[in-house]
Amino acid sequence: MQGMRTYEGTFIFRPSLDEAGLTEEMGKVEELIAAEGGEIKEWDKWGKRRLSYEIKGEHDGYYAFLTFEADPAAIEKLVEAYRLRENILRNMNIVMGE
Repeated sequence: MQGMRTYEGTFIFRPSLDEAGLTEEMGKVEELIAAEGGEIKEWDKWGKRRLSYEIKGEHDGYYAFLTFEADPAAIEKLVEAYRLRENILRNMNIVMGE
């Protein structure tokens, strides 16, 4: 597809999620990206880490990184959809080098 770019999405999920809950949240992220015409590459799970500062009442978070391709116009919609997911504490997408 023309216009697609490769991104790395950084996600901090609630630490209270069990393995099934985490898998479900990651699946929802994949569904949101696919709904915008994006393509999932791979997840890199780092596990639970201490946060530098409290986020939404949490002192720890589950870190995961996702490499995916998407149209740049879709990123704003994705970020808005991530904000509505209660189990995503923080999210950031960066464009990977060519």
